Amino acid sequence: MRRISSKRLRERGTPAPGRPSRHPRRDSGQAIIEVAIALPILLALLIGIFEFARAYNVKQVITNAAREGAREAVLPGKNAGDVTAVVNDRLADAGISSATITLNPADPNIGTGLPVSVTVAVDYTFVFVGPILRVLQAGSDPGTITLGSEATMRKE
Repeated sequence: MRRISSKRLRERGTPAPGRPSRHPRRDSGQAIIEVAIALPILLALLIGIFEFARAYNVKQVITNAAREGAREAVLPGKNAGDVTAVVNDRLADAGISSATITLNPADPNIGTGLPVSVTVAVDYTFVFVGPILRVLQAGSDPGTITLGSEATMRKE
């Protein structure tokens, strides 16, 4: 292997081994720029993950409330007020209010073996990117979706 002398390296613009360059690299701000570009995207993705997880949690609470309401509706001697109270209690445990509760049939005191359905619907305000989206949309609704569930059981 042929060795190149220090003088030749300097002629080519490369510093001699172990010596600092006369012209230091000028990419010291490159990392800051890369972080400034990537960080907002990563934060938006992270906030989106949290919002989808919260929406899924609300969906599970609504499903459980509908199931509990249907279970209450099929018990002997229960009326629509009892069913509504049970569903609202389950939703209140999770901090959810203003649900629409529908019973089919409206009076659960029907014959044994007939199906009774309880439908629960909640308007969930879905904020995808949190406050960033509110600024961009300038006062408009960031996104309200209706999450709902239906449970059907046979009258006992």
